[in-house]
Amino acid sequence: DPTDPRGRFGMVDVTYHAPLTTPVNLALIKTDPRLNHLALVKQSRLSVMPVDADAWKIICQIGGVTI
Repeated sequence: DPTDPRGRFGMVDVTYHAPLTTPVNLALIKTDPRLNHLALVKQSRLSVMPVDADAWKIICQIGGVTI
């Protein structure tokens, strides 16, 4: 929210890269130990959270997309 005076909320732009050939859901992410560090695994009720570049590559690989 750019109107937040505390600056706690930001905006992100999301662009389409390629369709996943295999759906990647939260249950699948939770089973991969390489992704245990993600806030998504620890606090699954978050709506927006950071995903580092290495984790993103893993998620894309699980989904069947090479980046």
